[in-house]
Amino acid sequence: MRTLQQLHPGEREMYNERRWLAVAAIGLSIFLSALDGTIVALALPAIAHQFQLSDSLASAVTLSYTIPLLILILPCGDLLNRVRTLPLFLIAVLGFGVGSSICGLAMSFPLLLVGRALQGCFGALIATQGIAVAAAVVAPHERGRAMGIIGSLAPLGGVAGPGIGGLLLAHWNWSTVFLVNLPICGLAALLGLLSLRNVSLTDHQSPSVNGFRQMGALLRFPPFRLGLLGFLCSVTIAGSLYYLFPFDLNNVQHFTPSTAGLLLLCMPLGMGMVGLLGGFLTDRYGARPFTLAGSGLLLAGLILLSLVLARPTLVVDIAWRLLLVGLGMGLFNGPNQTLLMSAGTQEMMGAASALSNLSSRIGSVFGPLIISVLWLFLSDPALQMRMGILVVTALAVLNVGFVWFVRPGTQSAPAEVAPVLVPGEHSQIDKETS
Repeated sequence: MRTLQQLHPGEREMYNERRWLAVAAIGLSIFLSALDGTIVALALPAIAHQFQLSDSLASAVTLSYTIPLLILILPCGDLLNRVRTLPLFLIAVLGFGVGSSICGLAMSFPLLLVGRALQGCFGALIATQGIAVAAAVVAPHERGRAMGIIGSLAPLGGVAGPGIGGLLLAHWNWSTVFLVNLPICGLAALLGLLSLRNVSLTDHQSPSVNGFRQMGALLRFPPFRLGLLGFLCSVTIAGSLYYLFPFDLNNVQHFTPSTAGLLLLCMPLGMGMVGLLGGFLTDRYGARPFTLAGSGLLLAGLILLSLVLARPTLVVDIAWRLLLVGLGMGLFNGPNQTLLMSAGTQEMMGAASALSNLSSRIGSVFGPLIISVLWLFLSDPALQMRMGILVVTALAVLNVGFVWFVRPGTQSAPAEVAPVLVPGEHSQIDKETS
């Protein structure tokens, strides 16, 4: 691994100046990947009409993106230690642009599915590489801020998708929801060229490291495993709420679609409000106090939300409770992600990023699935809402439990894992050289 200290002075100065430019390039690519997961939703009716598809067949447009994205996350984590950072970043971003071009210019439905599958393949690489490189490109005492930036841009991309898609469809045809990706891909690639030349996760002169073996080592390390389970709970809670709440807002509260849409923005708004602040505080005081505070705030917000669910209430009463839930998620996710990326050596960041991404994808599917299965056995809408929020609150209690038992740096790790980069603590290397 070529460390910052091993660079000659000119390279070191450039690296120092451009590390946040690198984080911006990575954040932009992750924003793009998250945006494309949701921007297509409003275009599905238009796509179905043009290609004369049934509603069920039109859903293949979404599945052809999400299935490759899920399948390739772990292989991408193994790939990060085998290919240099800048070429891999350019391949991922430009490949995503090629897939977007195929989708936007597709004259047949099979060709559209091919483009979406390419987007999913390169989207998996973008998401997995991005978190690892963002954590590696900055100094350990700056990692919280880097994770805060990335943690704010990912939900922002997902939330902005329907809004941007609606604006494009109001003036142009459905192909624009794909072609809008091209300037973003170009800008991300340019920023990457300017900032990622000297960045490497591993020493490529050494034999290749088995990424899957690294993932197994991390999963055997209790602090990492507990943090990952806490993150899985957090994402599952978010997925459950986004599935459950529209039914309450429309069928129980009888809000207009525009009001319901604005209320659903309260959670990502809260996450964005504390993302950067949580990262700064993590760098200054360590991650553990804020993972505890965030998980506790999330639990409190859900308990308060359960008091007004399934009964008519005022918009403001729901809004501030959803905002509180979002604040809790935002305060928890960034510091917890910092702990996950600091559990091992820099060479293991690709493996940690892959496992984190896999948990995120599983949680986003698992949350709606839990609620759907639960509702199969309940017929009363009010009871469905109450039982749904009860399950979500139970997940928040589990999250608090996982976070409470995380003790970074105090438990013996497998030989492959060296948990020396936890924010707020000094590594053994630092102690030896001070």
